[in-house]
Amino acid sequence: MIKLERVNKSFQNGKPAVSDVSFEVNTGETLVLLGTSGSGKTTTLRMINRLIAPDSGKIYVNGEAVTNQETTSLRRNIGYVLQDNGLFPHYTVAENIGIVPSLLKWDKKRIEERTRTLMEKLHLPPTEYYHAYPQQLSGGQQQRVGLARALAADPPVLLMDEPFGALDPVTRASVRKEFRSLDEISNKTVIMVTHDVQEAFQLGDRICLMDKGTIQQTGTPAELLFAPANDFVIHFFQEQRLLLELNAVKLSDIRTLLPTDHVTEKGSPILPEDASCWDALEQMTTLSKPVYYSFDGKLIRIDSAALMQAFTQYKQTISSNGRSTRLS
Repeated sequence: MIKLERVNKSFQNGKPAVSDVSFEVNTGETLVLLGTSGSGKTTTLRMINRLIAPDSGKIYVNGEAVTNQETTSLRRNIGYVLQDNGLFPHYTVAENIGIVPSLLKWDKKRIEERTRTLMEKLHLPPTEYYHAYPQQLSGGQQQRVGLARALAADPPVLLMDEPFGALDPVTRASVRKEFRSLDEISNKTVIMVTHDVQEAFQLGDRICLMDKGTIQQTGTPAELLFAPANDFVIHFFQEQRLLLELNAVKLSDIRTLLPTDHVTEKGSPILPEDASCWDALEQMTTLSKPVYYSFDGKLIRIDSAALMQAFTQYKQTISSNGRSTRLS
């Protein structure tokens, strides 16, 4: 869906902003561009929808070079979410969300139906907020409107530049959780910029770690943790390593190391197959009891001791192999 080939960009003073950047993002995949300020991640993002022109290299969207696509048409097929939400203050919530569908000449009924659907999904009841103005909303609500606007025309690609960066920690976590659960996102190709490591691990299928305009490593969260490409990658994640590892390792990764005794009844919610070890521990802490995991049609009961034992064994196996692996 999106491909960058040896892309370069320098500032007017000659200092490189992006150097020899190459990666591919598959259809339906979320790639997170992660790095500190000045790493080149936002410049990279903005070159994809031609807000910035590269000095050299090629960028393709849907198999066609962006330079061969008419700029307006390209951008209308790419949703764009900004950190400051970019809402028009003199437009109502509904008018802000319906901007791109209006430009695409959708009829009014279709625009209204789409707007109301997105508002409901993003916990913005239309009865309360349809005619409200941005200044009447909280920061979290404004960001939800910005996300709804980006999704309104159902674009196949979504670019997000620090979308939750301006929110307080509690609101940020809430909006991030809503984003993860949106069915609207499941079939979209998403590239998101963030400096927040936990955010990258929670939202990204893969992470592209950048520093000083160059890519240090691209891979799954587990690959960056357990098969780091260099010392920079190792040190970048060191401070939060245990938490990140618990987020990166899924129950499906350690399923053969978990207890095999199954039960016929359940007393807690069943964790999904893609739940992480951290998700399981959170559930156990919240409920103060074991949780359940479905595997091969059987319901497996997991307590914290069994979970941590399996997690530790998995890490030891990876270390002995010298690379990230999945047990099966």
